[in-house]
Amino acid sequence: MKIKVTLYYHLKEKAGTGSLEIDVPEKATIKDLKGMLEARFPALRTHLDNIMILMDKKIVLDEDVLKENAEVAFLTPVGGG
Repeated sequence: MKIKVTLYYHLKEKAGTGSLEIDVPEKATIKDLKGMLEARFPALRTHLDNIMILMDKKIVLDEDVLKENAEVAFLTPVGGG
């Protein structure tokens, strides 16, 4: 099934792209998607930990199952103060 992935901030720079469509197997999880992205873009290794991930504008965890045509966004923490 196809999903749309958007990478923000330094993740975009590491991957060399801010958005892509990717085919994932049925019942794939966010963790599976992270592994696929790290395999495709080795520069993302270790950068997909401790980030916020949204699926269809809702926060998700590694064990959440991807949905058909989902839009998944990877956001890095932003400091402020």
